[in-house]
Amino acid sequence: MARFGIDQSENGRLDIRMASIGQEIEAYFIPSVSPAEGAPAAARADAGVKLLGLVRGSGELRIYPINTLYGTSGYLGPKYDQIRTLVVEISAIDPYFEESELETVLEVLPAGFVKDYAYGLGLLKDCNRIIRLIEKHTACDEIAFTSADESAVEGRVFRLGMSRFAEMWSEIRRINDRGNRAAGRVKDAFVHNDLATVLGLVSMDFSLGRHPVSRVIAKAADGVEELNDQERDALIATLTSESAGLAKARPEKFQKLHREIELVSLDHLIASYEESLEKGENEQYWQTFFDNNAFALQQVFGAPMVSVQSQATVGGGSLAGGGDKIADYLFKNSLTNNVALVEIKKPTTRLLDTREHRTGVYGPSKELNGAVTQVLDQAYQLTSNLATLKHNSRRWDLESYAISCFVVAGRTPPPDEPSKQKSFELYRANSRSVTIVTYDEILERLRLLRNFLAPTDSGTAEG
Repeated sequence: MARFGIDQSENGRLDIRMASIGQEIEAYFIPSVSPAEGAPAAARADAGVKLLGLVRGSGELRIYPINTLYGTSGYLGPKYDQIRTLVVEISAIDPYFEESELETVLEVLPAGFVKDYAYGLGLLKDCNRIIRLIEKHTACDEIAFTSADESAVEGRVFRLGMSRFAEMWSEIRRINDRGNRAAGRVKDAFVHNDLATVLGLVSMDFSLGRHPVSRVIAKAADGVEELNDQERDALIATLTSESAGLAKARPEKFQKLHREIELVSLDHLIASYEESLEKGENEQYWQTFFDNNAFALQQVFGAPMVSVQSQATVGGGSLAGGGDKIADYLFKNSLTNNVALVEIKKPTTRLLDTREHRTGVYGPSKELNGAVTQVLDQAYQLTSNLATLKHNSRRWDLESYAISCFVVAGRTPPPDEPSKQKSFELYRANSRSVTIVTYDEILERLRLLRNFLAPTDSGTAEG
């Protein structure tokens, strides 16, 4: 068996041998420092520590991951618990290369692989989670990295397409980059706040970042651990069952917790509303949105109102029945039982004509006029049929003293169009029987409420 000794690092060298079959080339690791006599590593060294195997002309490299770091546990033994072989298809290998050029093969290994045998060949540390996952859930002792786009278990071989592996490695690197940036923001904020008083600076909050992974990492770096779904359910159940006791035993802290929960809920509602508004969702979407978030729709009122019925029939029969006279929403005053009707249109509904009626004057659009007339007709029908509706629906807590009518439609004309702003305000201010509210006005009311509820610096100090 021919030998070609190659000096490399301080840990050891490669001993490249031609196998007896004449085509397979093998590379063994020869440690620079012989293991202590009688140690397990000594027996492994005597048996031969094979790192590589290559059949010349096949383009298939067999890697045997071995721990080559002297002084560590399992020295010269398998690098992984179960996986013993990594097989890599390398088309760039010259079928006529010389034995002494075997090290050049390592240079063409794909990204994500260890290319310096002194550190034990195999996958880079961050890719070892792939190894651990395969070992945990399969009986495989070999991973074959193939040119096909695949991932499959075949007996004791796990087949993984090289393109799939490259995508995984790229995403792992991106996660690392996001983590480093997120941790850096937390560190910068910590140093800034720790020295803020001395330097006469105002304290700062670190940015969570926009990417979901970045947000999780930033919170973790600040000591905030994200709960899983099971832990969240358990926490909610505990708060629900213990809320009465907490309110009685710790009223101040319970009140603070209650306020913070409300703020988080309000923040979520505002973010969801903003996103939906920017997407220009249709009328049916907003009907469902307000069904699920009645609090947002309640911002159109100046009195304590509660929802009675969505898609309410006002032309006869029962409130929940079918008919051709249907109001989007029926509300009532929780103190007087006086009813109110809300008709919703799209955020993209035009509020004004596109052409000026006179210089600097715009009339209401056909769509807005139609919505106003529609809700007025619904109010007329409800007044005429309320007694029947109450009887058939078994709802006696409804009164039509003076039905309030609301239209939610469109978006407020922008500041750079003052003539349209003026025309819109003149029109709706003189529409005495119907209150017109735009979608962005609801959003602004939610934001103002959020700012009002947010704790001030003086209010956050613990007593």
